[in-house]
Amino acid sequence: MNPAEYDRIAALEDTHWWYAGIRDLFQRILESDRFRIPPGGNVLDAGCGCGANLKLLSNVTSPAYLGGFDLSDLAVQYAARKNPGADVYLADLCEPVTHVDELDLILCCDVLYTTPLEAGVAGLASLVRKLKPGGLFLLHLPAYEWLKSSHDLAVHTRQRFTTQSARNIVTELGLRAELLSYRMCLLFPAVVVSRLPSLLRRGSGSDTDQSDLQPVRASLNNGLRTALRLENRMLARGLRLPWGSSIVAVARKP
Repeated sequence: MNPAEYDRIAALEDTHWWYAGIRDLFQRILESDRFRIPPGGNVLDAGCGCGANLKLLSNVTSPAYLGGFDLSDLAVQYAARKNPGADVYLADLCEPVTHVDELDLILCCDVLYTTPLEAGVAGLASLVRKLKPGGLFLLHLPAYEWLKSSHDLAVHTRQRFTTQSARNIVTELGLRAELLSYRMCLLFPAVVVSRLPSLLRRGSGSDTDQSDLQPVRASLNNGLRTALRLENRMLARGLRLPWGSSIVAVARKP
């Protein structure tokens, strides 16, 4: 990811509709009877970014151990400042390091798309080996290879996914998919239209490329968050959506 993107994320992720929508979905999933984990577990954010998801995991799961790692030193600095009680450290998803022997929950949100796929899945497999029987793996991915745009150049996207390719990954990890769906379904037409110009003129990528993440006026931001909360209620109840710009999967270790 271009370094400037981390500064932008750190400044906006607490309030921006995109990040607020993801956290709202994760919270609904992890607070549901189906996926709630007991307090006092061990929780890891594999690719913690600037730390907003770590804060959510702390609030929702009340873990005994909360860890998070990222490949970016800048992201680790931001995440550590936002989560002073968490074990935040520098590591690579392709060769992950863990500081506990067992895990109850692993979150991997929008990380696998930036790694060489085979190496990234191998890294996840090493983490899943530490997942307790019955433990949860929560995965979030960008959807559709054809949706690559200048946004993807800025965040160094290597691959985007379909629900079938996500299911294949979950199966390869030896997990049982209990929820797997596209998301951003209601807003998908707007996403495609907004990205259409950059889809048509996509270049080869440089450090000056910028993602789609920008400040949004309050009224629009609130409206978009409301739309995502509506969709998130459906997803948390197990409804599968037919399309969307992202994919969410919740899998369990047998």
